[in-house]
Amino acid sequence: MRENTIPKALSKYELTLLIPETINIEELIKAAILYSVEIETTKLLSLLSLITTELTSYNYEKEIHVTHNKTNIHSDELKKCCGNNYKVYINFLLKSDVLATRSPFNPKAKGQSFGYGFSNSHAFRRLKITVLDYPKPINYDKNFDSYVKNYEKILYNLFDRTKFSIDFNLAEENLFNKYLEHFTFPLNSKDKSKWRRYSAYHGALKQLVMFLNGEHTFIRKTKQSERKPSGRFYSPLTSLNKITRSLLYYEGKKLQQLDVKNMFPYLLSQYLPKIAILDSQRVERLQNCPAFKAKYKLNAVPYKANQWLEQHLKERYGTLLLPKPILGVTNGRLVQQGSNKYFSLDKPKNLFQYSDSHFQQFNKKFYSNFLPNNSQTGNWNHNDWKSKRESKPQRYTNLNSYNQTKGLYGNSHLGTTYTETHKGSNVSGKVNPAPVDYSNYISTKALENLMNKEISKFNTLTTEGFVYDYFITPFKSKIHIVEWALKYQSLFNTEYNYLHEQDRDLAKKLLISMLYAQNNHYRKEQEVFKSEFPILYDLIREKKKGNHKIITHELFDLEAEIIIDTVARDLIKKKIPTFTIHDCIVVQEENIEVSKLKLKDVFISRFGNCPQIKLE
Repeated sequence: MRENTIPKALSKYELTLLIPETINIEELIKAAILYSVEIETTKLLSLLSLITTELTSYNYEKEIHVTHNKTNIHSDELKKCCGNNYKVYINFLLKSDVLATRSPFNPKAKGQSFGYGFSNSHAFRRLKITVLDYPKPINYDKNFDSYVKNYEKILYNLFDRTKFSIDFNLAEENLFNKYLEHFTFPLNSKDKSKWRRYSAYHGALKQLVMFLNGEHTFIRKTKQSERKPSGRFYSPLTSLNKITRSLLYYEGKKLQQLDVKNMFPYLLSQYLPKIAILDSQRVERLQNCPAFKAKYKLNAVPYKANQWLEQHLKERYGTLLLPKPILGVTNGRLVQQGSNKYFSLDKPKNLFQYSDSHFQQFNKKFYSNFLPNNSQTGNWNHNDWKSKRESKPQRYTNLNSYNQTKGLYGNSHLGTTYTETHKGSNVSGKVNPAPVDYSNYISTKALENLMNKEISKFNTLTTEGFVYDYFITPFKSKIHIVEWALKYQSLFNTEYNYLHEQDRDLAKKLLISMLYAQNNHYRKEQEVFKSEFPILYDLIREKKKGNHKIITHELFDLEAEIIIDTVARDLIKKKIPTFTIHDCIVVQEENIEVSKLKLKDVFISRFGNCPQIKLE
């Protein structure tokens, strides 16, 4: 069992090297001394580490590390590492069966070089990190563009390699257990699954070695027209594997990561009201959308409804609210005294306006408000003048009658069917009358309410931290379990064990990828999202047309404005070392509470609520 001790940071004279564990360094050094007096130990080990790290690269398009059989290394790099006599080192390693035969190149082709790789005895094996002392201080120049260099000093000045420390042996062990624990060596390079996992392991160790050695690159784009920072800040910390990040110390104090849960969908829920515009095209799309009808139990067929009254009132008064007359008695006569209050036309209990067969009843209700005391003389049909024997009650078949127990209308009220019996018919209650066609006109107000409810529901899910959990079941119902497991193993390079945490991680990956991607990608995931949030789906899809990255970029800008330009900068100014990893901040353990409070204050002051903030 390892002791819980604080690891020591590297000095300016020390560097870490990455070398296959199968190479016996002591025996190799002895053989090198016998081979040539020109070979220096530090240069020989540096060459082995150079080849090891160059054999893996990062595919930014697929967001994965890829390990190769051989890697091309230019002679200039070899000279920088070993000097002009680098061929002596190469020949020794070839003779010692450490390196495989170099792959040839065309000397006439500019920029080409030999390919270097390890022999079968050392290729695709477990790796180890070792520390090497140098006679002079080793300092790598930081890489950044002019904007970052001039305006982001407060962020990158914290990156001093002599202040970071980690138990790199424990880090390697944890990475090995995650990716390669049950594998036997040598690995079969033709097995894609094993190849991907080894590449993830190899790439994670390469990033750690570069981080500890001070090979740091900083990137943040700018809007040239405004000279303002744009989007995320990429630092050496963002490229580190989560396993290695969790073991880091800064100035001898353990670093902890404060994660804003569901950050991207949360910001999306705050962004949606800005694009939530109901125009005629959107209404028509939703009106003809099967997912929208299914979600809200609509069963409409094309039918011209009486929406002219609503349109007329809006054009004339700018509202559906009409002046309500105030009546008073003067000299024994009923006189209208003024109109300083308003009443609202009753909206139908369904999404649709009344059909022609009900328009008479609508007018009855409308004009009755202007008749004194609703007198019998003003009654539209004068039903009360009829005797009980003469009057025949109308029968209505309402598929969504009011629920007396719940006091609510169910979803089916959104598409209500009305039928009437023929007056005077003795058999009207015994036969099923022909149903009246549904109206296909959707009330703008009703549609606006549904849209607001979808936005509110999505915001609640993201604020409470359950949005990814919410999509697990619908995603799994759309994707076969075998495909689901293979997707997980491919994306996370670990076995799928049917755990909820694994399902949540995959649901998160699929949902975020769908929101990032073009409209014709992630079709299954889009179908699921549309079935759950049909109106939000239409808002997002239309916004992404022509530029599918527009929402992503705007939300990244908003994220950076909160995490980097507000939270991190303010904490650093208070002498609290703070590092950012996109939607997270990394601070020392002693500063967790004050940093968490700062995050909450910023979110509440800006949006009125705060997503879940937890230790990663």
